[in-house]
Amino acid sequence: MLRDFYFFFINPQVGEFPIYLNLNKSILLITKMILFYYGLALLTMALFLPILKYLDLFPQKGLRLSQIPLSFKLIFFVPIIEETVFRLSLKFSKQNIFLSLAALQFILLYHTYSLFVLIIISLTTALIPYMRLIPETFYSRLGLIWKNYFPLVYYGLALCFGLVHLSNFQNLRIAHYLLFPLIVSNQIIMGLIFGYVRVTFKNGFIYSILLHFLINLPFFWIAHL
Repeated sequence: MLRDFYFFFINPQVGEFPIYLNLNKSILLITKMILFYYGLALLTMALFLPILKYLDLFPQKGLRLSQIPLSFKLIFFVPIIEETVFRLSLKFSKQNIFLSLAALQFILLYHTYSLFVLIIISLTTALIPYMRLIPETFYSRLGLIWKNYFPLVYYGLALCFGLVHLSNFQNLRIAHYLLFPLIVSNQIIMGLIFGYVRVTFKNGFIYSILLHFLINLPFFWIAHL
């Protein structure tokens, strides 16, 4: 599986026939991807942290995990909403695109509107494909662009996933944004791994949510010990 990920990484493509895994192979996939993530995360931390400290560019955490309550919303909702924003649309369909946009709206407007208004806004966006407001030729052309430039979509969403996690830090300067791949390398690695799983395997979106949940969970538990 790790060899397959390597070849996918250097030449990302959406396979026409996603790979079906039984329960045992699904567990094996999840286990291997988690171990692979932690191995890469430790390696990048060993490489990048000394550089950031030498340049005096290691940012301070904006909020400690121990200050965040271990709630259903945090543990379960965040992986679902983030995977919907950054991984669902990796497999192109008009429904997936607008569901991702609806989830993105929910995140961006979370502190602006009441929950009821926010649900109405996001639900309206998610239902746009069914309203026939946009001609099918637009979706056909967009789907062709998505396919031809899929590597840019794959790498771009992984980078964006990392970039949004800069919000975990405070007192950021321009230099931090310029070097953000070093600061949030772990999240970028997550994005690359989750994206591979999403498009390679049948039910890959569910696998990506499970991976996200399982990787996040130990950090929250350790912080609250």
